Amino acid sequence: MKQYPSRLGVGASSILLIIVVLTLTLFGVLAFIQARSDAALTDRTALSAEAFYDADARAQQVVALVDDALAGGVLPDSVEGVLPQGEGAYAFSIGSFDGHALNVSLDVAGGICRITSYRYESAAEWVGESESTLWQGD
Repeated sequence: MKQYPSRLGVGASSILLIIVVLTLTLFGVLAFIQARSDAALTDRTALSAEAFYDADARAQQVVALVDDALAGGVLPDSVEGVLPQGEGAYAFSIGSFDGHALNVSLDVAGGICRITSYRYESAAEWVGESESTLWQGD
């Protein structure tokens, strides 16, 4: 039998196989890194949601206490943490374990407790950069 010469040598097929294995290894490592990153993001999101709902439940308890105080004919500022803000307006803040605070404003005009503001905000004070570090445009 007549043998036909191969167009690709053994060296070229070995190099091709090495490139394929390296590429698959790279994709595997990238998939693993992405999975770890997604798991960390999921954990942070779950912690943040837990912190919000904990603060929300405590805020609703304070609103219920204010409502009970109004029903009993007592001023809402007798409830711990509730501060008067003006005529018929009161406010309180519930701290969260993730560095946020739930700020609630109430209007109690007419003996009815009505929530006017319910904001979940960062408790840390924002510190901006100095103006000299910003690009001013040439």
